[in-house]
Amino acid sequence: MARNKVNEQLGIIYKKIKKLLLQNKIDTYRYYKVPYIIQIEPTNYCNLECICCPVPQMSRKRGYMDFNLFKKIIDDASQIGVKQVDLFLHGEPLLHPRFIEMVAYITTKKLRVIITTNGMLFEKEKTEQLLHSGLNSNDLVLFSILGYSKEVHEMIQKRVTHEKVVNNIRYMMELRKKLNLDGPKIGVEFYIIPENEHEKNQYEEFWREIVDSVNIHPASEAWGDVKKQEAKNPPRKKSCWLLWKRMCITWDGYVTSCTSDVNGEYLLGDLNKQSIREIWNSEKMMSLKKLHKNRKFQEIPLCSHCDWDT
Repeated sequence: MARNKVNEQLGIIYKKIKKLLLQNKIDTYRYYKVPYIIQIEPTNYCNLECICCPVPQMSRKRGYMDFNLFKKIIDDASQIGVKQVDLFLHGEPLLHPRFIEMVAYITTKKLRVIITTNGMLFEKEKTEQLLHSGLNSNDLVLFSILGYSKEVHEMIQKRVTHEKVVNNIRYMMELRKKLNLDGPKIGVEFYIIPENEHEKNQYEEFWREIVDSVNIHPASEAWGDVKKQEAKNPPRKKSCWLLWKRMCITWDGYVTSCTSDVNGEYLLGDLNKQSIREIWNSEKMMSLKKLHKNRKFQEIPLCSHCDWDT
């Protein structure tokens, strides 16, 4: 009985600490008049079809970001104090024909760069170009690999070749060492779903001997699909701190409220016509943040049953 009482009290304390940490995250970014991070979609085309990804069923128009628009966004971000560029959203970023130029342009502005890729297109020439693009130890390249074994990796990420991705990563690590570079940091990430959860420990043990970081996360039950979220997930109960930190930008320059808005149905502005600061402080964005602050999630279909960070 006494032990149960202690565990109950510890549970209450843990919940209070989590609430305070979340509030601290929101408070940290609430006073920023610009986003800390901008997340840019070079393209929403992809060379794979992952069974856990909504991109293959995307109804939004597909295309590649115009390089002049990209430079306009980066120039704006650099001038107003944005700190980080995540150069991925939906699709495989390396499919953009000027991807390496994009990376190099960001580095000239002294902004941190994070890239997430499935790794299939990082062959030797592309890897050499990336490592000569100006990236440093503050930057990160993450390879999304959703299986330890060839069988599971290729079953989840259809059209991937397991050995090719592993060899591409090994080559990047070896070349970085040969060139005596301290960056970029190189990591792998693994989202836990029923098809791969049995490989989690083997995955971590294998990759921690090869790369700089191993990132393992629970996957959302219905990421990017509002109807599935409503069917599977309980109502959301806490604010999303990323609303105060990150701006998501589609390949054609539109700003959407979240990465889970796969089809671009919850748009906040257009960077072809507006500035980052203008959209970040717009009535639409402020109204969305106010609803989150007041926990009125039922008024936001995209958020009402989202299970991210809950």
